[in-house]
Amino acid sequence: IGLGYVGLPLAVEKARAGYHVLGFDVQDEKVNKVNRGENYIGDIIPEELNRLVETGFLAASSDFGRIAECDVVTICVPTPLDEFKQPDLSYIEASAKEIAPRLHQGMLVVLESTTYPGTTEEVVKPILEGTGLSCGGDFLLAFSPERVDPGNAQYKTHNTPKVVGGCGPESAAAAQLLYETILGAPVFMVSSPKEAEAAKIL
Repeated sequence: IGLGYVGLPLAVEKARAGYHVLGFDVQDEKVNKVNRGENYIGDIIPEELNRLVETGFLAASSDFGRIAECDVVTICVPTPLDEFKQPDLSYIEASAKEIAPRLHQGMLVVLESTTYPGTTEEVVKPILEGTGLSCGGDFLLAFSPERVDPGNAQYKTHNTPKVVGGCGPESAAAAQLLYETILGAPVFMVSSPKEAEAAKIL
């Protein structure tokens, strides 16, 4: 969810790894560009994006009902600072509320948006558990901070080490395995989402 400078490069890496990826965005312009194979992010090779779209590994949609088709949902939405210099979590909350009615057994949800320690467990988890499904028992939830450094010639999404923290050992292991199959860089597991959130802020 979110096809900006974090979400689209991650979607491309997942598709490159052989996953069938469906990117979601509220901006129809971004959705249409992806579906035409048109690149709008500097760190992506345009020919690669076009190839992944043409071969059916990557598509985009503004129909959030299609979240039900997904086994893994990654939230890559902005968290701009408000007038009090606090992160605006409205995009994260809106994403979680779109996921909740489509949540299903075994789904892994990963938050990547930069935010304060506690957001995954105190904001996202209650929204998802409001469905009656339990975290760890029915679905999996983790935090893995985005590590994008736009314009960096050496480190791109593919070769930048990742940190993951899960709500329980099953969630952590699933998130770690996901990123290990996507990235050509180490993936470090920490003890909880709060540690992963704090690592990004630090």
